[in-house]
Amino acid sequence: MNAAAPRGIAFDWGGVFTVGTFDGRAIARLARLYGVPEAELRPHYLGLMELFEVGGFDLPAFAERLSRAIGRDVDAGAFREAFLDAPLERPAAYALLAGIPDGYAVGMLSNNVPVLCDRVREDPRTARIERFVFSNEIGARKPDAVAFMALAEGMELAPHDIVFVDDAAANVEAARALGFQALLLDTPAAFAARWRAALPALAHLTEGPGWHADAA
Repeated sequence: MNAAAPRGIAFDWGGVFTVGTFDGRAIARLARLYGVPEAELRPHYLGLMELFEVGGFDLPAFAERLSRAIGRDVDAGAFREAFLDAPLERPAAYALLAGIPDGYAVGMLSNNVPVLCDRVREDPRTARIERFVFSNEIGARKPDAVAFMALAEGMELAPHDIVFVDDAAANVEAARALGFQALLLDTPAAFAARWRAALPALAHLTEGPGWHADAA
């Protein structure tokens, strides 16, 4: 790589390695499980999740608070099973990750909770990631600048040396404001074009069918 090329690549997890947001699928699954309308469950879930993702409480305490909020007995074990089964995976993203060659530092920055962080970190498909930065472990969520700077520090690179991939426009804008080369993953084809422009040496990693216009 030349001096102007990015030296590191970092990814969000939900919405990048999954299709759509993790929370959206989790809410739908939990609404069915507990017989609560999604519109009723959503604000309670999201409000509690913001605190859960910065280490405000553990899984049993989350389940207890959700029980009180929706008037249902939310069992922590059943919730955990439904929660962990929620993602719809994006195989093309795992293939892209595996294809990143030596010479690039690779990281992950994700708003996430302990039970899911362990699953992501221990997944053999994420073995290429050298530094995981999870919100509950640093006490800050994206788009807070603290979270992005923790990623840069963990990867031992300046923000301008890192290409960061996220599915949320607010996070991409916040990263760019700090100097990161941030790429939005909205549709597969649009993201693939952005990736090729930012990382021409790795353009081949987005040539598979998973990055075509009609891909999920």
